[in-house]
Amino acid sequence: MRRAIPGWELYERMIARMMADQIPTDYCVTPNARLTGRISQRSRQIDVLIDLRHDTDNSRRIIVDAKKRSRKIDVKDVEAFRGLMDDVAATHGYLVCPNGYTKAAERRAQSSVSIRLVPLDRLADFDPSTWPKCEAPKCKNGLVFWDGYPELTLRAKALSGPNEGRLVDLSYIHYVGKCDRCGRFHVKCLTCGEVLAPPETDESDSGHQCRCQLPWFWLASIEQDENGIQSAELHAVLLTLPEVKVITADRRALR
Repeated sequence: MRRAIPGWELYERMIARMMADQIPTDYCVTPNARLTGRISQRSRQIDVLIDLRHDTDNSRRIIVDAKKRSRKIDVKDVEAFRGLMDDVAATHGYLVCPNGYTKAAERRAQSSVSIRLVPLDRLADFDPSTWPKCEAPKCKNGLVFWDGYPELTLRAKALSGPNEGRLVDLSYIHYVGKCDRCGRFHVKCLTCGEVLAPPETDESDSGHQCRCQLPWFWLASIEQDENGIQSAELHAVLLTLPEVKVITADRRALR
């Protein structure tokens, strides 16, 4: 039996889902992220973190603070949020609330902070308890948040039909995402339905293939940008001879 999800957590996950559905596909979304502040040197909790998906680049970071409150957002809320943005090097931020904001808060937000209203009645149609359970053995109550849908293509010779004897492209869709608690990457093949969970901390890991046994596998690793900031990355490794092609399918910042 799954635990009852608190209202504030439901609101945060709903905002994460909305952001993932609305932003461009070259960005990825991590709910309930943790980053070490560059100024405070403390672990900072981020309701929703948005980073570039395909590159080890943390220079266009967006953070979201989902405030499930009965009162309006005020200027102190905006100032605290701007301080968090500076600490984790975010270039833009979204303050999301259900009950409005003051004029002073709007003026203080200016161009780097956007305030959005998302009413609580949107929660009526939102049920994250249907999300898959995290595959990590030691993770308790974690649910998989899908935030990407890569399409991998295999070129093969058609054996029948109007294109018989010709090379055709066959597309295979996957879901990629991460646990909303421990951050473990997950991949779901929509062809066979198998779910994989490659760990990024196992240097001996040689990759994971689903039951389809197609010429690619999934591998997670820890990478570092030019400023020394580390990220965990999920890669699709395509065995497209004579060369191997690597696609970064998902990312999440490390503490």
